[in-house]
Amino acid sequence: MTNTPPRTVRALTTALLVAAAALAGPASASASGQPTATERPTATVRPAAAGAAAVDFTEVHVWATGVNVRNAASGIPFETCKTFPSRQNCQVVATVSRTTVTAYCQKQGEAVSDSGYSSRWWTYVESPSGPWGWVNNVYITGDEHLAHVQDCTF
Repeated sequence: MTNTPPRTVRALTTALLVAAAALAGPASASASGQPTATERPTATVRPAAAGAAAVDFTEVHVWATGVNVRNAASGIPFETCKTFPSRQNCQVVATVSRTTVTAYCQKQGEAVSDSGYSSRWWTYVESPSGPWGWVNNVYITGDEHLAHVQDCTF
């Protein structure tokens, strides 16, 4: 069995996300403030897959330990998780602790409260072990709605 290079996997994932975004309409959003942490990640742009539109990827910092990254299998479970990220709709596919991860976009889903913070916003990230999934913004350094992460269009 051959291993697919991470760059190829990222390019394929990007192409799929761009295609999904092109088929969906824009997301509606409203934000409420959460205290801003002192450390602010910086935005970076990564190349898109050949033939696809450019996609902005942003680095974000997960400040907590043992944070679940959630997603679902293909088909209806994936569509349900993608439409409304939540603990009920999305299974744990990885965990992350005090690390910087690549973020694609954010959207509203289930409200989560922890350590005195609350957020309905979830960010779609690539975990260091590879799987992509949703992390609630309660666990990401910054405001409830992250100004440097684009809103999902799917």
